[in-house]
This record gives sequence, structure tokens and C-alpha cells, in this order.
Amino acid sequence: MKAWWTTLTLQARRVLLLGFCAALLSLAAAAWWVLRVDYAVLFSDLRPQDAAVMTSELDKLKAAYVLADAGATVLVDRSQVHALRMKLMGRDLPLHGTVGLELFNNTDFGMTDFAQKINYQRALQGELTRTILSFPEIRDARVHLALPEQGLFKQNAARPKAALTLTLRSGQVLRGEQVSGIQRLVAAAVPGLLASEVTIVDQQGIALSRSAEGDADTGGSARLEWKRETETYLTRKAAAVLERAFGPGQALASVDVTLNMDQVRVTTEDVIPASDPKGAGGPAGVLVRERESARDNGAPDARATDARTGRGSSMQRDVEYQAGRRVEHVVSQAGAIRRIHVVALVRQPLGEQQRAEVHKLVAAAVGASAERGDTVVVQGVAAAAAVNPPAPSGIAVEAPPPPGDSKSWGAGMAGLLALVGLAIAALVWRRPPSANARVRQLSERERRAALAQVRSWMLESSPTSAGEAEPGAAGAVR
Repeated sequence: MKAWWTTLTLQARRVLLLGFCAALLSLAAAAWWVLRVDYAVLFSDLRPQDAAVMTSELDKLKAAYVLADAGATVLVDRSQVHALRMKLMGRDLPLHGTVGLELFNNTDFGMTDFAQKINYQRALQGELTRTILSFPEIRDARVHLALPEQGLFKQNAARPKAALTLTLRSGQVLRGEQVSGIQRLVAAAVPGLLASEVTIVDQQGIALSRSAEGDADTGGSARLEWKRETETYLTRKAAAVLERAFGPGQALASVDVTLNMDQVRVTTEDVIPASDPKGAGGPAGVLVRERESARDNGAPDARATDARTGRGSSMQRDVEYQAGRRVEHVVSQAGAIRRIHVVALVRQPLGEQQRAEVHKLVAAAVGASAERGDTVVVQGVAAAAAVNPPAPSGIAVEAPPPPGDSKSWGAGMAGLLALVGLAIAALVWRRPPSANARVRQLSERERRAALAQVRSWMLESSPTSAGEAEPGAAGAVR
């Protein structure tokens, strides 16, 4: 090999060395490509507690993993993603820091009754947490249940209550219907729990659920929210009617509602008379009891066929009637509409007949009633009328010219065209010379001729020095 190496030229040796290095690099790249691990996402958006549980289970399975996104994402080999995910989901892992009804899979018969109740409460809270976390807007949830103690010979008068803390995802907001649905879901899962006793707050401590009736602290805000929702609903209905009638953006509606927030309970008792069963007279009532008694004062007559018709006998009949009664309980819930005020503004002049028709349409859309004292005001204004905002003190604001002034419009257009022309002239004047234009240098003879021409121009402009000019130079210049 040494003799063969010495027989090679310098260029051949270089080519051989370069080929050998390229082969080594290709072999290393192929080995890296074959032996590398293609990682894929196993679980993402995990809390630190859940990530710790997942990684401990992966260590038990001896599966390679990588943490990303500051520990919130777990990456494993792409070929093992589905298998590992099914294995982990098949185990009873305490995700989100909660446990469900699997807590009773291994029951300890020596456990006390108190411990069994605590475990049942933990399992119920965990199952509710898992159900609430299935909503796409919610990132994390905490459920707390306050269940009163019940005994065999003791009935606790306290009602169960629930408190939920929801952490929403970025940019997500729960609607009122969703909050009410979560309240009803929790109330249906806990025996004896009312939906009004479920309190829901977000991650910033803001209450999402309405307060219970009789809560003096938050009753005012709940009533204001109820009024705002009612006004928004009625305004949307009136605006939809006006938009269909006059077109988009051509009308505006505003609704003010006065609500009756008092809860009224009315009890009505009526007496129901009944007619006499023998039809002798008018209404007599309902027959409750009837009793007849017969008394014999002497010996009966043998020829009498009926003992009651014998001589010396008496009969007493007692009948007891009672008048019928009907009791009716009517409960009026809070939030009834007491009065409605509607203002509709249309961007076009309206005649009396057209205004009356719009008045009827708006009143029917919002449910306004003249007997209740509701008012509906319809006003039409010209579309071209513009209201200038008030100017600050000390500053005069000139009103814009009317749209029909053709002279002002022509002057404005002329000024605009003049400005455009000046801008174009400035751009042309400042435009650099073309790169294709080449500067040709003058020869010595051309330079002298140009210099003589300049001198002649200077002598012609100065009459006092015209006689001092050399005739030879002038002839040369000519």
C-alpha cells in the first residue's frame, strides 16, 4: 500500500482523500437517519402535576420520552404514540388532582362510615370535574361540594351547596346559557341540591352565575344584569323589524324596560255552593251527614201497616250541609315587565301615516301595550342633516359648505390638481440621471474652444472691456 501510495500523483492523492471523507460523511448521515427517533406529541397542555403523573408511568413502562414547552408537552416515538396513549388511559391515573368512582374498586371493609362518606364526596367531585373539563372552553376546573350530615334519627335542615372555579382557555368566554347549564348539571348530580345554590367563578374571581334570591350583597348587580339582558333582547327585535323595513343602517332603536322585581304570592278562597239534592230550593251546600231517629210514645195500632205511621210515634231527621271551598295559590315570579319605553329613529322624513305604521310595527315587535302605560316614539330625520360636535372653548369651527355649492367644489378640485402637479414636477426635477447615460470626456482642443466661447460671452456682457478683447482670440473663437 505504501509503494502504491508513492506511485500516485499529488492530484490523485487529494481526490482519493476527498472521496474517502465523503464516504465517511455519507455513512454517518445514513446511520443518524436510520437510528434517529421521530418524536410525536403524546399529551399536550398538561399541568405540572399531570405531567409528573404521566412521566412516572412512562418510566414504569420503560418508554423513552422528551418534555417540551416547559414540561407541558410530552413527546414519544411516533410509532408508539397510540399504544402508549391507550395503556396510560387504561390505568386509573389521578389526573387534574382528582379521583372518580374508581376509588371504590378496592373497597376496605374495615373503613369507618365517616371515611366512606368522605370518599364518596371525593369521587363525586372528581366525576363532576371530568365532565366539566370535557367542554372545549374550559382548561381547568375545581369542584367543591358542601353536603350536610344526615342521620337515621336526625334530619338536617341545611341544604347542600356547591362551588366551582373554572379556568377558561385564552380568548374563550362562557355564555349565560352555558353557565346555567353547568349549574343544572351539578344540581342534577347531587341529591337535594338546587341550581340556585351552585356558585361559579372564573380564574379571576369574577362570579359567572347569578346570585340566589334574597342575597343582599349581589342582588343589585343581578337585577341590573337581568334588566340589561331584557333590554338587549327587545332592542334586537325592534332593530330587526326596522332593518327589514328601511334597510341596514337606516334606523336605530333603543328600549328602556322597568321590571317588577317583587315576588308576589296571592291566595284566593272561593265558596262553591251546591243545589239542594231534593230540588226543593236554591243552593244549599254539600251534604255531609244525614240522620233520622224515630220515637214511639204509645202502643201501636194493630191495623196499621207501617210502624212509623202508628199512633203516638214521632220521627226526627237531622241533615248537615257544608259549603264547598276552593283555595288557589298564585305565585308571581320576579322579573315581570312593568313598563316599556321605545325610541325609534329613522334616517328619512316620515309622514303621519307612515309614522303611525312604523309605530304599530315597533309596538308589536317589543310587545308594548297602551293599557300598561308603554310608550313608543318614532322620529324621522333627513339623511343629509349633520350635527356638528361642540367645539372646545376658545376655538372657532367653521361649518362645512353645503353640498350644492359648485364653486367651492370646483375650487377644491383645482387646488387638489395643482398640488398633484407640483408633486409630479418635484419628482421629475429630483430624478437622478439615467444609469445608461455615459459622460464623454472633452479633448484638449474642445476644452480650449469651450473656454474661449465662455470668455466671449463674458466680454459681450461687459461693454467696458469689449475693446480689450484680443482679436486673435475672437477670431479663434469664431
